[in-house]
Amino acid sequence: MSNNLLIILAPAILWSLLVAGCGGGGSDDVAEQPQASPRALAQASVQLEGCVVNSEWMGASDTAVHVRTADGRALDTVLTNGRGEFIMTVPARTAIVLTTIVAGPGDAALDTGSESRSLGACLLRDV
Repeated sequence: MSNNLLIILAPAILWSLLVAGCGGGGSDDVAEQPQASPRALAQASVQLEGCVVNSEWMGASDTAVHVRTADGRALDTVLTNGRGEFIMTVPARTAIVLTTIVAGPGDAALDTGSESRSLGACLLRDV
């Protein structure tokens, strides 16, 4: 009889030991949110790389790429190289708009984040 009782109670005893061993789940158990590194937080600007293509999908050299804040404040203008590529420094953690014409609605809008990045697609040069 005692063997049968032990077999019946064994899962309950094992479960209680497991629960007691994990420390429960008090209200102080709050998952910590990931934090940006101190270097990333201190970084005031990031590098942005991209490219510009023409209507034939070839790299558009010597094309002006303008960047402005989402509210319209002009930040910088750079020229593409011989392959249609550009590199610019933009403010970190800022919503920006990139375009190839000064007064255009913008070809790409993005948040710059805390680290340097490349655009996922090329801008199309406006004629």
